[in-house]
Amino acid sequence: MTIELRPVTDENFVEWRKAVRHGFGMQVHPDDIARLRNDRAEIDRLIAAVDTSSERIVATGGADSYSLTLPGGATVPMAGVAYMTTSVTHRRQGAFSGMMAQIHDDARERGDIISGLWASQSHLYGRFDYGLAINSCDWEIDPGFGAFSHSPLSADDESDAHVYFVDADEAAAILPGIYEQMHLQTAGSVDRNTGRWRYELFDEERVRGGASPLFFAICEEAGEQTGYVAYRMRRLGDTDMGTLEVSEQVSVTDTAHAAIWKFLMSFDLVGKITATNRPADDPLWWMLSDPRRLIRKSHDSLWVRLLDIPAALEARTYNADGRLKIGLVSKTQPEVAGTYVLEIDDSQASVKKTTDKPDVIMTPADLATIYLGGIAPGPLVEAGRIDTISTGSLAKLHAMFSTDSAPWCAHYF
Repeated sequence: MTIELRPVTDENFVEWRKAVRHGFGMQVHPDDIARLRNDRAEIDRLIAAVDTSSERIVATGGADSYSLTLPGGATVPMAGVAYMTTSVTHRRQGAFSGMMAQIHDDARERGDIISGLWASQSHLYGRFDYGLAINSCDWEIDPGFGAFSHSPLSADDESDAHVYFVDADEAAAILPGIYEQMHLQTAGSVDRNTGRWRYELFDEERVRGGASPLFFAICEEAGEQTGYVAYRMRRLGDTDMGTLEVSEQVSVTDTAHAAIWKFLMSFDLVGKITATNRPADDPLWWMLSDPRRLIRKSHDSLWVRLLDIPAALEARTYNADGRLKIGLVSKTQPEVAGTYVLEIDDSQASVKKTTDKPDVIMTPADLATIYLGGIAPGPLVEAGRIDTISTGSLAKLHAMFSTDSAPWCAHYF
């Protein structure tokens, strides 16, 4: 038996998509295949691993094209790795590793300097030099305990910032503009093109899981639309204290954030509010009179690999000037091993290789972990993942890579 990597074409796309869904234990609706092909998938970035003895697709992979916002506001091209599956009948035969190598090679040829993914298995991608760069939280709260003790809303703000409902067609026209503002000001965020918005807002009954259609509300301040929320209701009947499920909440001002969450806490006949993928440093916790009532479950979200280490390091800005020699060791990428001199002047970086002794030693995965500023290097030192060689190197590393707010990737892919 031989496994051969082949491109995905219009001729084998349906089989490929069925193999993707089968790998995640799911069936696929024919309309969803067309929707993926039309609104999301870039067919020239997809891979099929074929068992040549049966000519069946036994593993799948690929990437979507994104723009990733970095600390400081610059955006860079990123390969969003997705669709990764291997049939249980063909595990440990090299298909997965081969697809990952091809995805990374293709991404470099396209000019991507970073690749990112949401990991279905958290133990899997470290061996491909991906580092966990962003954590986020899932929330649950009884809105009866949703009173604020502190808020950026004042009496004047409340008269000016108001939240109102819009229908699905209005939401499709309004939400992308607000999201784009958030994307450009939030490290770790990725863009959404027109097709992906159609894909995200698709709302036929079969995708609702028994909940209501999506509801949409917009926050407006002084004539500017500054935030939105999309949510579903899950109720058993008219008298049931149901669950309000926040699908996505985005705001570009503190006032909009507070106004939307005050709005959500005000519903009658809601016994529980849930929200997924909230920022690790979301201020709602600090606004609540009884913050213990906000149940927060932390989990990994975006994992990152630096495809071009000098270019990636030079693309972001830093919170402290200085000079640091970073030693990288990698069995996966021996070509990137060595010591890199990172010089920061007025927040801007220049990077070059050196034969000098490093100040710190780590893997490319650990460099990727601290790259967006969401994970401080101190715990990685304590865990034995980063070695500090020269005196003061940890303090310097922390000062350079720290950011004023945690990164957040609102878009799951």
